[in-house]
Amino acid sequence: MSIGNVKTTGSKGSNWPWQYAMIKTLNSISSSLGASTEFESRLVRLIASPYTLYLEVRVWDVDSNAWDGTPKYYEVGSNTPVALNPADVQYADEDNALVLEAIKTACETTATETTSIDTSNAAILAMNTDILAKNTEIEVDTSAIDTSTATTAANTTAIELDTRSLNDTTALPSISRSGTSGLVTIAASMKSVSFYNAGTPNAHVLGIVLKPGETVNFDAGGNMNKFAASTFDYDPDPGALGGGDLLVIYVA
Repeated sequence: MSIGNVKTTGSKGSNWPWQYAMIKTLNSISSSLGASTEFESRLVRLIASPYTLYLEVRVWDVDSNAWDGTPKYYEVGSNTPVALNPADVQYADEDNALVLEAIKTACETTATETTSIDTSNAAILAMNTDILAKNTEIEVDTSAIDTSTATTAANTTAIELDTRSLNDTTALPSISRSGTSGLVTIAASMKSVSFYNAGTPNAHVLGIVLKPGETVNFDAGGNMNKFAASTFDYDPDPGALGGGDLLVIYVA
């Protein structure tokens, strides 16, 4: 393996990747041999450019004491034969300078591939940094969502409280009859109120004449709505004629 010991810039003084690939190829070929066989390997190169290096392997049949078939050629690091014409290659030791140059090129190619890997690693690191930044943005957004959720929960609580206030509460009904002349103001805050003139003279409700037999109803509209206190007043017999009879019903 000493033929590969050349100093190159790309491999920083070592062609270990090339030597290791060579050993792997030889080991793979050796493991694939059948019984009563041996093999011989020599380093060859293409006669023409790009002067690629190959291992030429010839199998020796011990039983027949003869070479088995034609030589096979393998790229360094591969156990798959390459179809080559023996006339297109020559043994490496016939032109050592070209071989050394080919090994140097192989080592520099390895260095280039390593640089490419380094570049890819840098790109992956950049992508990881970008992913981390996006994760941070997501966390910020999630925090904002949490805050919004908390606000929603608070608002929901307020809505629940308001909704409770809309629940029906105990209503206080009231009914009375009055025939005495004189203005009366109902002090209570009421949901609804009705006036029926059962007397013979005209009555007054909110200053308006309510004739005998007439009824007038007022409703605050439900949903806990009420008329303000002291909104309604009435007079069963404003002319003091006698016979007044005003029926007043309300719900407070």
